[in-house]
Amino acid sequence: MQALTPLVPLHQIELRTEQLLLIQRNELLPLLQQPLLLNQYAQQQVQAQATLLKSIDPELTQQLSQVIVEIIQQLSQSSKKLRNKRFNRLQQWLGIDLEFDHGKVHYIQQLDQSIDHANQLSRRVALEISQSQTRYQQLLALRIEMAQYIAAAQQFSKDCPVFIRDAQTLEHFQQRLAQKIQSLNTVQSSHDLAMVQMQLSQQLAFGLIDRFKEAQQVLLPAWQYHVKLSQTQNDQRTNRTIDYAELNRNRDK
Repeated sequence: MQALTPLVPLHQIELRTEQLLLIQRNELLPLLQQPLLLNQYAQQQVQAQATLLKSIDPELTQQLSQVIVEIIQQLSQSSKKLRNKRFNRLQQWLGIDLEFDHGKVHYIQQLDQSIDHANQLSRRVALEISQSQTRYQQLLALRIEMAQYIAAAQQFSKDCPVFIRDAQTLEHFQQRLAQKIQSLNTVQSSHDLAMVQMQLSQQLAFGLIDRFKEAQQVLLPAWQYHVKLSQTQNDQRTNRTIDYAELNRNRDK
């Protein structure tokens, strides 16, 4: 199972100075002439993250969990469903023995169907895990970009007096930029929580697949061995009963 990896705080992410300068020159400096566009700053990164913030389908994992429970319950009923039973001539004439054998066949068919269904679901869950992991890696890259945009804006807020001489205009721009920085930090915190939820859903899905593999590789072989052993023992007891009956008939002759 994949371990939960904590996210590095934004202020601890290692940033490249040349990238910060590039953002300041291409993104922030033009906003001095068009301050109304400040709301659009880093929105591409925000929207890209929002698109990728998708956890594994909970309905799919719930279905797999339910099927695994059904398989375990079906295996636990094998001693009752597959037991050998002797029928007298009247019961055989009434077809009770055939009905009993049909119940065995039906039980095996249901078990096979449950295992096939779990196989299909586990493959779909594995695909969802792979896709979720890919999205998560893309989110980590976008998170670094967001840290760069926030750091660039923070530095630009300190440097913008060089470009703005009017004190009132400077104060107004710095206030709006500070609000934008706060908004980006808030949005990223929300996205970080969603990323943690993505990891948790991946862990849950991994756990379900591991549980099904355990059922396939451990429980099913043990069940098959137990059923085979029980049938062998029942056949031996039946043969001994037949031998005793034959011996008694011979004594009566």
